[in-house]
Amino acid sequence: MTLQQFSDWRPSLLDQVLAMIFMTLSVTLASMTSLWLPSIAPKVADDLGITASLIGYQVLIVYLGAMTTSLMAGGFVSRWGPWRTCQLSLVMFLAAIALLASGQLLLIILGSFLVGLGYGLANPPAAAILTKIASPRNQALIFSIRFTGVPLGGVIAGQLGPRLALDWGWQSSFLVPLGLIALTVLLMQPPRARWDRERQPGAAIWRPPLTDVRLAFSYATVKWLCFSGLFLAAVQLSLTSFTVTVLVKEIGYDLIAAGDALSCILVAGVIGRITWGWLADRSRSAFTVMLTTIAIIILGALLLTQLSPDWPLLWVYGVYFILGFTGMSWNGVFFSEMIRHGPKDSASNIIGAGLFVTFSGVIVGPAAFSLLVQLFGDYTATYYLTAALAAAAGITTWLARRNVTTKAP
Repeated sequence: MTLQQFSDWRPSLLDQVLAMIFMTLSVTLASMTSLWLPSIAPKVADDLGITASLIGYQVLIVYLGAMTTSLMAGGFVSRWGPWRTCQLSLVMFLAAIALLASGQLLLIILGSFLVGLGYGLANPPAAAILTKIASPRNQALIFSIRFTGVPLGGVIAGQLGPRLALDWGWQSSFLVPLGLIALTVLLMQPPRARWDRERQPGAAIWRPPLTDVRLAFSYATVKWLCFSGLFLAAVQLSLTSFTVTVLVKEIGYDLIAAGDALSCILVAGVIGRITWGWLADRSRSAFTVMLTTIAIIILGALLLTQLSPDWPLLWVYGVYFILGFTGMSWNGVFFSEMIRHGPKDSASNIIGAGLFVTFSGVIVGPAAFSLLVQLFGDYTATYYLTAALAAAAGITTWLARRNVTTKAP
């Protein structure tokens, strides 16, 4: 199903409100599930007898799964509709949680991959739904509001995960995401028929895997934006995956204090996404907004290379807040520009292709951080890599702006 076919139906105001709520809630739960294990990584590592720095490889496994389904999402949307596809992604999380909570390393690996499969299905169908709500004047803000669910999910994981892991045990802590996701799947059912009215039950799910990537790369601006997403995703996931471990293992914080630092990043991400999305729409200069956030990321990362136990607690939280306000806040503007400068009838396909490239950065970033820690035994020095990745994103974003009028014939 293309966006053009989907555009024949116009949702009521109630349907638009419900869509905005559930699309934000679904990505909140997806983020919460993917970050629950990293938020309690030191506790899990101690119980399993492994080093906590290996959490970077768990993130790698998650996003290998996400890459697998991101290019298949268009087929799922065609056959079942965007709403049912979102529900399906949540059901995958339910199965994944059962594996993650098993306490068996092999099952945790399988569960992490299944989390990724669900995550890869979450965003392309939401893009098809949100383009029914957004207009050119508020598109960046609409997408940014929806993507506040990513840091919100991280706040839930960062605040509840460590506390429940200490009070209930880390395996029992997974009961909270399990219950929230199951309830959401049920609540999403009533509007389903209206949003999936254009689905094609006989449509094929499988398609040549790089078809959408080739389509995206035929638009110069979209191509360079894909690479910006790759670098920025590496920055973002490294922040969310390693903050707790850095502060516990190297600076000497307890799990609760380190979880609060992660929450600073994620709360700032919520505020930042709305702020930058509003500024992008207001200024009509989304690329300038993105380049500004990237410059601040570089400065914040370089500052964190000097992080030490002597830093005042509020100073630590303040620097992480600034990084969250920028490094966690690019997504809504990024995806809005992908759709704005790509083919108008293929939003789900373009977003799927963009996610495929972006998830590559998610895989490379945390894995590279884990490798650097194991080689040099120093967590804070890895922030030089964060700064370098952000600088690379600045270059590709500048190239995207430079080629803004260059499109496929």
